[in-house]
Amino acid sequence: MSTLEKYNGVFPERLRKLLDDRSVTRTELARELNISRQAVSQYADGTGQPNIDKLKTIALFFSVSSDYLIGLSDYERIETKELTAEDMGILDEAAQQLSKDKQDLQGISGAFLSLLAKSPQFGNFASAASDYIQAVNHAKSWSNTVSGVYYERKNVRMKQFLLFEALLDVLAYSVPVPDFVEKEKKAREKEASYNAVNPEDD
Repeated sequence: MSTLEKYNGVFPERLRKLLDDRSVTRTELARELNISRQAVSQYADGTGQPNIDKLKTIALFFSVSSDYLIGLSDYERIETKELTAEDMGILDEAAQQLSKDKQDLQGISGAFLSLLAKSPQFGNFASAASDYIQAVNHAKSWSNTVSGVYYERKNVRMKQFLLFEALLDVLAYSVPVPDFVEKEKKAREKEASYNAVNPEDD
């Protein structure tokens, strides 16, 4: 890669723009990153690249996303305050209920949803929830045969089981369970140590 290509790379170009737009000198940024001004100049002209930690610090300093700095996004920040329920694929009724729950429970519902959404298994959970709702809605229709009722009941129970399993997968990631075997081992060691120092009287 030529010097010109490096200079015109996404990261150095956006870094220079941020420095100019925010009226920040390279010396000031160097001080913030705890590096030399020469290192910042290398970032800006494309002859040097920051490590992950420095990249995060630069993003925080300029209040932009790391994705923007490296060209994965053309938006400096991901604004969520202006997103509508439609933007997020949420029905108005659900959005209203979430808003009500947030007020009633002082934000507990919102915090819980945020916790779930962080899990890489959240997509599977949402899909399982959709399948369960469809199965329940289908079961509400009148069946003319006993076998039809049997099938619907079996289908709902299966979808319910899969939904429960998907929820457990999400929670296992978001709220990992402690290693009770290790905790018990340490507790036994502590008790043994205490008993050795404080033997019981016969």
